Amino acid sequence: MREGALREIDALMRRGLDPALAVMRAHGAPHLMAHLRGELSLAEAAELAVGDTRRYAKRQITWARGQMPDFAWVAPEAAEAAGERAIG
Repeated sequence: MREGALREIDALMRRGLDPALAVMRAHGAPHLMAHLRGELSLAEAAELAVGDTRRYAKRQITWARGQMPDFAWVAPEAAEAAGERAIG
């Protein structure tokens, strides 16, 4: 939101684009549009957008684990050290 998501969504809405376009269905976009139409509070729209993004990330991880069963997964907080060890 601090980087201008609401302004971006407002600009998209003003263009009158087809709601079926991918940009109009991007994570968080439908909820922010609902906020701008007065259907949701900003807090509700942001919460729904975060939930959508988390579910999408979970699906991506599930897919990746199925595609790369031998991949050595590393927790985010350990990623830098793991990368340094891999470089040697």
